[in-house]
Amino acid sequence: MRTVLAVMAVVATAIAQVPDPGFAPAAGPLLPDVVYDPAIPTPDRFFGFSWGDEVTLHADIERYLQALAAAAPDRLRLVPYGSSLEGRTLYYAVVGSPANLRRLDAVQAGMQRLADPRGLADAEADRLIADLPAVAMLANGVHGDEPSGTDAALFVLHHLLAARGEAVADAVLRECIVLVDPLQNPDGRDRFVHGTRAARGRWADATPVGAEHSQPWPGGRPNHALFDMNRDWFALTQPETRARVRAFQQWWPLVYADLHEMGGNSTYYFAPPAAPLHDEITATQRQWLDRYGRNNARWFDRFGFDYFTRESFDSFYPGYGEGWPTFHGSVGMTYEMASSRGLVFRRKDEKLLHYRDCIRRHFVASLATVETLAGGAKDALRAFLAHRRAGVARGDGATKAWVFPPVGDRTRLARLMNLLAEQGIEVARTTAPWSCAAATPLAGGEPAAREFPAGTFVVSAAQPASTLATVLLEPHARLDDAFLAEQVRREQKRRDTEFYDLTAWALPLLFGVECWRAGAPAPAGLAAVAAGAATSGAPTLRAEPPKVAYVVAWGQNGAAALLAELLRHGVKARILDDPFTHDGVRYPAGSFVVKVHDQPADLHARVRDLAAAHGVTPACADASWVDDGPNFGSNEGHAPKVPRVALLWDRPTNANSTGWVRHLLEQRYGVPVSPIRTHDVGRAELERFTVLVMPEGSGYQQGLGSGGAAAIKDFVQRGGVLVALGSASRWLMEKDVALLASEAEPRQKPKGEAAAKDADAPGDADAAKPADKPNDKPAEKPADKPAAADKPFDYDAAIRPDKEPPPNTPGAILAVAVDREHWLGFGYDGAASVVHDSSHIFTPLKLDRGANVAIYEAPERLVQAGFVWQESRKQLPRKAWLVHQPHGRGHVVAFAEDPNVRGFADGLNLFLLNAVLGTAGR
Repeated sequence: MRTVLAVMAVVATAIAQVPDPGFAPAAGPLLPDVVYDPAIPTPDRFFGFSWGDEVTLHADIERYLQALAAAAPDRLRLVPYGSSLEGRTLYYAVVGSPANLRRLDAVQAGMQRLADPRGLADAEADRLIADLPAVAMLANGVHGDEPSGTDAALFVLHHLLAARGEAVADAVLRECIVLVDPLQNPDGRDRFVHGTRAARGRWADATPVGAEHSQPWPGGRPNHALFDMNRDWFALTQPETRARVRAFQQWWPLVYADLHEMGGNSTYYFAPPAAPLHDEITATQRQWLDRYGRNNARWFDRFGFDYFTRESFDSFYPGYGEGWPTFHGSVGMTYEMASSRGLVFRRKDEKLLHYRDCIRRHFVASLATVETLAGGAKDALRAFLAHRRAGVARGDGATKAWVFPPVGDRTRLARLMNLLAEQGIEVARTTAPWSCAAATPLAGGEPAAREFPAGTFVVSAAQPASTLATVLLEPHARLDDAFLAEQVRREQKRRDTEFYDLTAWALPLLFGVECWRAGAPAPAGLAAVAAGAATSGAPTLRAEPPKVAYVVAWGQNGAAALLAELLRHGVKARILDDPFTHDGVRYPAGSFVVKVHDQPADLHARVRDLAAAHGVTPACADASWVDDGPNFGSNEGHAPKVPRVALLWDRPTNANSTGWVRHLLEQRYGVPVSPIRTHDVGRAELERFTVLVMPEGSGYQQGLGSGGAAAIKDFVQRGGVLVALGSASRWLMEKDVALLASEAEPRQKPKGEAAAKDADAPGDADAAKPADKPNDKPAEKPADKPAAADKPFDYDAAIRPDKEPPPNTPGAILAVAVDREHWLGFGYDGAASVVHDSSHIFTPLKLDRGANVAIYEAPERLVQAGFVWQESRKQLPRKAWLVHQPHGRGHVVAFAEDPNVRGFADGLNLFLLNAVLGTAGR
């Protein structure tokens, strides 16, 4: 590839007979007056083109990293730390002085000791701080179509290794260990690079809407699975993220800079961040944010670079590459450079932004960052130690621990505990019953004594990672009063608000597990739970097969995974639609039965292995008699079909929503998915599928065309199941589609305003009165109404739009009431917690049109976490979240919001699985 790139550059030079419309000035040095060691290859010399003249691919970057490691083995160690979904190796480079590089194991051990300071004497802590270098991490390219950080990282590495007698490089190598992750998302980057190169002509094109800058779906931002990995840090759904989190915990870097790009008409952003900042970001960390920002500004002033701070990019959500490290005690920061999104971009001010401009600014910001750390290395080490010690001391507060009893869905509970443990939060399990003197439900209430059984999971507040545990487990993250007041003011003027992301993410709510705050210390003798070691505690299936059937209780995610895999392996099952009692055990509606007759010969082995894998234990029924409820052969049940799922793919679908649902079905539940591009739906053989999923997206009418829309309606009429997620449901409501008898409500007007307008307008009844007949008695003249001029002019009402959508809710967690008698609500005990992250408010269905399976709760129970506008608090209650409407022999299942949001709402999985596994054929 290096040869190909060199040839491309030579050919481009040879054919340039006329001026290049996007001509970039000759590339000068990134830093003037620096002498470099020629033994260390420069990116220019290695790749065969001037820096900024091309966007490199992962394979090029990989080879250059290997060349650097070979050229300077005493100062750089290349570490492969994971692999992308498409098989590309993830690397970080460790850079330091020869003396520091020789003792990397000792450095890691020292940072581990500071990260867990329990029992660490002050004298030993002082010795460690005096001895240890400060660890920095520069991370680049988590969004594949934000490429300049990656190429800048290569120059940062070259500078640190090759600069001779340069003060910054010398100080950084002496005082620091610098970890450089040049490319966090290689799959997305290569997708972007191939796309922009394929659209390039004789010259790079600066036209903002030109094909070089307009990416084909899904774009380079997400990874292969179409996840935004800068929102995945605590959800840990992707292998790239999990590998990165493991690497972080091996080193515990004191600063984590995550380099991005933004719109090409902007300049450069670095810390301090915009409001809101999470309350758990300490005063010391805020001082460090200011310290880094000031030195960045000094460097930018030196080169005449524009920048801004405290605008747009907040530090509130813990799933960012800046947020998660911060809550572990690091100083996490986002850097954003205006993007050329290719080689050259014409800005609104008519200036050309070149790719090398982007590289240079990220290069300068990176050097400024590590210089700041080098100049305050010991202060940074002390601040990190203090943060981790404060985490341990948090156990002295009102909440001593978060307690998770083994009730409800234990497979979901085990998954949550493993998720916490994987990111460095200590989890333990009681080995005996625990009589807790004071426990409070997470939702609130008065403390009271409570007995927790053996096997209860405990997350102690007295641990180094207590801050992160608090952020992830507690429902309410406080938003500053002044910030909220400003958002209300902006919203009233219909200006964009400054909410950047979700305002709620409490994992106990989204996983649907019971959680308590313990006001008393946890008992002694707890068993530590390592990452991946938490289990549901389900007993092993008995050795001998049952004589009649296997019976599996519904309500656990593991049971859904078991059913999906059994169906895929050709096993026949029957879902019972009413509760029943068998052999003294009460089974909820939706439980399924697998009879032993007329099944694959290895049925018992399959059931045993799959049940163990998914953490459930089917009951072995040696007799079919039930004490009450439907029998195994009752008509009050349903024989599920083997799920064959088609998924709409390509524009106008939202790439993240598409990725979330495919990942959930395929990776979590073993349901194969066939993506079908929207423009091909009209000619697809949809009759081969049982379910068609429409991810979120707007513009389906244009994307599908009349042929695609007709094919979908025919699919439903013939017996197919159409599942629409979030904004896709709005397409079903359009008059010429008419698949959903709901409406997207407009914003409600203030009380009394609509009535006043109606009173002022001519009434329909008055307009319909016939003229007086000739012989009729003249009507009495009505009393004069007050003239309009006598009324005070209502300016606010006059400027308010006649019809507009409700205000957008910035990612709050709301409660919904669930119909337990409808099969889509099976597995829920009448309630669930959902993420509301839009302006969608859908009217419920009439009884003769369908069923409202889940509706938003009453006002007093609606908001469980996060921010919701006051008018939405009034308008949302009792509106539809999940509805079912039959059509012909088929079904429409419509969600008001995407239940698969970011892959972390495990408590909502059964809604989708009920639609996919339990609807077709009803």
